[in-house]
Amino acid sequence: MGSPEGEVGMAEIKAFWQKEGIDYSETQHKVRLSNFSMSKYAVSVAEFRRFVEASGYRTDAEKAGFSVILSNGEVKKADGVNWRYGVSGSVCPQSEENHPVLHVSWNDAVAYSKWLSAKTGKHFRLPTEAEREYACRAGSRTAFNTGTNITIQQANFIDDQKQWRGGTVPVDSFSPNAWGLYNMHGNVWEWCSDLFAGTYYDECKAQGTVSNPQGPATGSGRVLRGGCWFSRAGYCRSAYRSNASPGHRHAFVGFRLVFVP
Repeated sequence: MGSPEGEVGMAEIKAFWQKEGIDYSETQHKVRLSNFSMSKYAVSVAEFRRFVEASGYRTDAEKAGFSVILSNGEVKKADGVNWRYGVSGSVCPQSEENHPVLHVSWNDAVAYSKWLSAKTGKHFRLPTEAEREYACRAGSRTAFNTGTNITIQQANFIDDQKQWRGGTVPVDSFSPNAWGLYNMHGNVWEWCSDLFAGTYYDECKAQGTVSNPQGPATGSGRVLRGGCWFSRAGYCRSAYRSNASPGHRHAFVGFRLVFVP
């Protein structure tokens, strides 16, 4: 896991975290994982709709009465926005039912995984940070599973020429990685189960090979991985790590699940 010093995009990343006053590293270290399977796709609007209709669940955005959107180039709070809405605060049309669900918190993602587990009698959950990076890489050791670079023909993000799509794309867009997983770079940030610590990788390396790491014991944020449609390439790298509070939700975040046999 992790990235070598000097990997593309790292200078920008370190400057960002230093500005935030947070020690941050992607120190390479060895991890051993038990068997798991990961969903090919992020959870879609249609799938989340079935969950809500079957369970009567109310998301954090619905209970609080707002989420965060991008409107006229400005990231801002928007009253009344929830999982039924898109990136700019409009209700998702039928044509976007196969887009990733947005405005869902870590708490909402966990609730969905518990509902699906109870419904199917199988064990579904959010991936750990280690599982997410392993699955994203699909055997690669480069910055992206596409190689040392990635283009907007391969993923949904903002490139160096500031070309972008201005929103999400269907969950089955672009070619999958070598293990058949779609949109592991870009489109939406994806929640992981772990708490976040900027220097957690340093702690892991000090232990040697770590088996099934679950993240630090303490922290206030939960890990986010993969970058999104509003991210530059450096933030979409296989090793990049971000975080948000478990109740946080906005137009840039979704999730996918793992199945544990």
